[in-house]
Amino acid sequence: MRVLIPAFLVLLSGCLPHHIPREPPADAVQLDLLRSRPGAEKLYVQARLSDGQYGLFMVDTGAGISAISQNLADRLGIEGTDTGRNLQGLGGQARLIQGTLSQLDFKGLRMGPIQVAIGVPGMPSHAGWMPIDGIIGNNVWGQLVLGVDYPADVLELARPGGIQLPETAQEMHFDGQHIVVETAITAGDPAGMDDSPPGTRSLFLELDTGARGILLSGPQSDAFRDISTVGEEPIFGIGASDDVPVSAFYRHTRHVPILSIALGGAVIDSVNTATWINYGQGPQVGPSDLKGLIGHSVLAGHKLLIDYPNRRLALVQSTRTPQANNGHATLLAQDKKQFGRSKNRSLFRAQMRLAQGDNPGAEIELNRYLKKNPGQAEALALLARVLRVRGDLTGYQAVIRQISPQELAKEGELLAAVNTLLLGQESDAAEALAKEAVVLAPDEPLSHLALFEWQMDQGDFDQARGALNQARRLKENPDAFLMHRSRLALQEKDLYGLLTHLRRRLSLYPSDGIALWAYALTHASALPDNRHYAPTRKEDTDRAMGRLHADSKPLDFLAGLLFEEGQIAAAADLAHVGIKRDCKESEAPQEFANCRAWYFAMGHTELDQALELVDKALALDPHRPDFLDTKAVTHLHRKEWAQAEAAAVEAVRLNPADVYHLWQLDRIRVIRQNQRSSK
Repeated sequence: MRVLIPAFLVLLSGCLPHHIPREPPADAVQLDLLRSRPGAEKLYVQARLSDGQYGLFMVDTGAGISAISQNLADRLGIEGTDTGRNLQGLGGQARLIQGTLSQLDFKGLRMGPIQVAIGVPGMPSHAGWMPIDGIIGNNVWGQLVLGVDYPADVLELARPGGIQLPETAQEMHFDGQHIVVETAITAGDPAGMDDSPPGTRSLFLELDTGARGILLSGPQSDAFRDISTVGEEPIFGIGASDDVPVSAFYRHTRHVPILSIALGGAVIDSVNTATWINYGQGPQVGPSDLKGLIGHSVLAGHKLLIDYPNRRLALVQSTRTPQANNGHATLLAQDKKQFGRSKNRSLFRAQMRLAQGDNPGAEIELNRYLKKNPGQAEALALLARVLRVRGDLTGYQAVIRQISPQELAKEGELLAAVNTLLLGQESDAAEALAKEAVVLAPDEPLSHLALFEWQMDQGDFDQARGALNQARRLKENPDAFLMHRSRLALQEKDLYGLLTHLRRRLSLYPSDGIALWAYALTHASALPDNRHYAPTRKEDTDRAMGRLHADSKPLDFLAGLLFEEGQIAAAADLAHVGIKRDCKESEAPQEFANCRAWYFAMGHTELDQALELVDKALALDPHRPDFLDTKAVTHLHRKEWAQAEAAAVEAVRLNPADVYHLWQLDRIRVIRQNQRSSK
């Protein structure tokens, strides 16, 4: 992902704590590329560090300089120096703190010393459960020849001359920081509905293995203006602080329909859309010299060859057998080989197993670890989650009693713990935990949010409002917890307050389909006089949808909205359009089945088939709260109230801190109560 130089992209923290023997010197090597899950976009590679341990780094040809996490810098004793300069990324600016990494050893191909940036904000510390130590950028790759085999998940590295490129290779510009390559992009309406003929434009774009797709920037893309659409979407990147609301990152962009792109001797016709920023409206996004990026959606399916010393690049078909490396499985196997049956490694192994869906194996590892390390909060919190998913409420309670409220908040389990106790009819235990959290951790917003959940369960709405307001003050964001506030308003039957919160949420996050749907549901079924409020509701939703690109609108929730407005046939038609756009047969079978079931449920169409599909998905993966939510909505629309509530309860049990699932359960219970009252 493109960053500047001092430019580069991200970083993550952590390290893989196992020692390995020193490899003999090499001039050409092959290494496995790891992903957080099969098919994930980001590519990671292992390298041995000066302390003899492996580090895991993102492969980022868009980074002008490499970067390491603060954790890794501390472990290796690397002192950072404030250069007084800033890193400029798509998400904003970050201070450049620079240090020196003594070496990176790729199976004997050794590089170093290496200038690195330290502790850059904007990226998480893990990919899934894999701890990431940083990124490797062009100040390392620029000395080598690379072969990135996407289908085979293999990285080839060689000294100059070690990998030969085919005659189809093209010239590229490399200034020591960024690769710029001339590409021929053909754009036009893929459905042929537009009378304008397709147009081909030669653009100079940066090659960025850390980017997602095609990003265009600036006036060089003006030839596509007439066939592009305008909308808003969040743009993230370096400098994007986790403390800033997502609404702050919405930017005006254009979407350009792509028919094909010629690059490195290959023509790719599988990319549908390019995002165009800095087209003349609004403030500059990202570095001022950025012309655009070519990322994963173009490169995936090919082998990418980059000869930095000779300034040549090629994109060819892979000749290896395709494979999908799950990095968690690789790290688990390496750890077991290195450390054998060491109980001290069981926490790390449990995390690797959880990432692969092996909950029983993770539970065994956690129990082994806790025998040797009793009371360790992180392991206890993970064990509690495993027991919660398994439905063992007694065991869950026994474990969370061993964790202080402060530690529960730190491990992200406090809110889940209180709601799990409430689901299990353990109101006294939930009350004690929430009140103890407020006393012991009064400056933690989650403490007051946990108290809010207990007070909501008790029907003490005045006190719940006070707890929620305190959580909001601690977040220092007047728009925090809007969906929680809408839940409170729903319970109080404060219909206009409910609409106020949902309208605000929709104005801040126009792509939030949940708020859109909640607004439509409230308008259609709850307002005492729909006729007078209908124009306002329509203006609000039309305004929100008008801010979005046509190809990124939440068609599922829009189908639900149309149904609530009484447009039955239109809702069913839109559900089928959404299935064609969003449900990919190439995905895992349970994902494909649930996607179709969800659209059928939201469009109130083919509900028998929807139930069959979601039951199939749950048979393959029974611990998915999103699948259970699909089941709940399907039963609700089939007027099977008890089954709908049971599925919603299960969804909350699996994800008890998620406000959407809590809101959904509240809504279904209100509907079921109204049905009982009407009999």
